[in-house]
Amino acid sequence: KITKEGDMLAVVLASSLAFSPATLARHQVSRCGIDMAISNPSKAMPFLTAPPCQSSSLAGAETGFDPLYLSEFLDIKWAREAELKHGRICMLAATGYMVQEFVSIPKYPGYTPNPVEALSSVPAEGLLQILLFISWLEFQINDGKFTMMDMFEDPARVPGDLGFDPLKFGENPETRARLEMAELKNGRLAMLAFSGMIHQTFVTGKPLFASLKDIFS
Repeated sequence: KITKEGDMLAVVLASSLAFSPATLARHQVSRCGIDMAISNPSKAMPFLTAPPCQSSSLAGAETGFDPLYLSEFLDIKWAREAELKHGRICMLAATGYMVQEFVSIPKYPGYTPNPVEALSSVPAEGLLQILLFISWLEFQINDGKFTMMDMFEDPARVPGDLGFDPLKFGENPETRARLEMAELKNGRLAMLAFSGMIHQTFVTGKPLFASLKDIFS
């Protein structure tokens, strides 16, 4: 009798354990592991599907880092053109931001070592001239085609290639790819660096190196 009751109890316990949370969780995890398998994962973020930029053959895009999937609705060439231009501008801006603190045009009355104050010392007419010149230059360089719809109507047009290469670096095919990647990475770093430098001035109210002395003193 005891044996029969024990056998029945064992059957009941086994049946109840089959539907316990731990057992169900194991089945769910296993099931999720199958359902969540990604056939074409991003190289940068393997838990996400590869964005279109990963197969664009552009330098640096093969990593597939596009968590917002901007390349699904933006022309990747147009986006790369903008990235390169902003990177080049910020490389110049970051250099100028540092030089500005120690160098000025001789006898320029509006000089200040603080780059933010230096911008405000330029008359509004001067800033307008700079804006108009940049707009004109952008229009001329692209032959009037500066929108995402028409900038790359010519499939042979390479993003960022403006034909300006006085030192002929791009003529060597063995080093061209490496130099293109170097420019891209340095441009990205410069965008972060310039943003950090200008915000440091906003917070401290002082030029870059002068504020560093206060920070590390």
